[in-house]
Amino acid sequence: MKKVLIIDSHIQFREFLKQKLTDDQIEVVIMQDNRDLYTSMTSVFPDLIILDLTEDSTEEMEFLEKKADDFTVSRIPIVVTGTSLSKSYTASLAKYGVVKYFAKPVQFDIFFESIGKILHTPLSIDSTPSIMDIHRNKDLIFIELAQALNRDKISLLKFRLTDIIQKEELESPKIILMITGLDLNFTDGYNLEYLFDNILACPNVSEKNVKLLSFSPFLKDFLDGHPDYSQFEISPDLTNILNDVVDTTYTSSVSDLITDKIILPSHGFETSTAPVDTRFFTDSNEKTSSGIKQASLLNIAIVDADLKSTAFLKQVLEDIGSNVFCFTSSKDFIENYQNDKFTLVILDVILPDQTGFSLLQHIQKQIKAPPILVYSQNLPKESVKKILLAGAKAFMIKPQKPNDITQKIFSILNQ
Repeated sequence: MKKVLIIDSHIQFREFLKQKLTDDQIEVVIMQDNRDLYTSMTSVFPDLIILDLTEDSTEEMEFLEKKADDFTVSRIPIVVTGTSLSKSYTASLAKYGVVKYFAKPVQFDIFFESIGKILHTPLSIDSTPSIMDIHRNKDLIFIELAQALNRDKISLLKFRLTDIIQKEELESPKIILMITGLDLNFTDGYNLEYLFDNILACPNVSEKNVKLLSFSPFLKDFLDGHPDYSQFEISPDLTNILNDVVDTTYTSSVSDLITDKIILPSHGFETSTAPVDTRFFTDSNEKTSSGIKQASLLNIAIVDADLKSTAFLKQVLEDIGSNVFCFTSSKDFIENYQNDKFTLVILDVILPDQTGFSLLQHIQKQIKAPPILVYSQNLPKESVKKILLAGAKAFMIKPQKPNDITQKIFSILNQ
């Protein structure tokens, strides 16, 4: 069984990860504080570490330094999450074995897809197109659910609601659930129960304070015939529902509240700062001010005319979360070269046009030249010496085991 170590102080974020990964038969070990991270890691020896990080995380950086210096654990890949990490800072983390960065709030569809690739264990994710958006006004929480019932988003809803209720210290939250654009029937009963049970599982949520806005005749019949939700109120009229839950001391007009505080925000994708959110990458392809919300920290170029060797290397590198760019000639590589584009270049100096060594020299002359790993057939000692003197960080004879290749890459990046 694969094992994941989660180091994160935010309880709702880490508990959702634990639930999701455990459901997919992944063993999860959680650390909520940063004391003695290195000892914990070496006792667990996980297949992957998910680490929450800020740019002033002194203890976490000490942990990364010790991990990189320990041959037995340095190859363990790390996925970093954070709320405000700069591009230059995240790029500097590659040398510690960090292969992916995700900005919070994490978009969980691509997050779990990436984790599955790293662990060689595809993780289940409900890809059903669905809109779920959440807004709060005082003690009123408005949930918009449209298009379909996505079970992963329903699961996320419990953690997001709990986060809001606990953070805002809501003693008696009032929930309005607006369900639109769903042609509900008896086949949706299982997912509806899951939806309502997740809402009622949140702290301080009372059945009598849950209101449903829906035109669905099936939903009304479903509630009427279900004793667990007998106190839910359902109506097709939002104004009627709000009259029951809105404290008029906070607003002089229910219609103003509907327009300014609920309806308008619910149709956009305003920025969320919550660690747990219900939006997926496929919902909006949204970006943060500092760049995309997820990034691979290893952008590796392979220059090799041997297609079989290239395919093998590409698979090994993608398995640790790398973006891989393949070139069969020096000319192709040079035409696509840009400063800061590649974290590392893996070069076979034995190219058909006999330009491999010349390309090595050419790369070394570039501004901010990436480190080069020469991965080639057995060569005379004088040729290897010439390659290393020309600036290559290391030389490896084909073929090598995947672990040896990744270990060498992390060793080079840590220099």
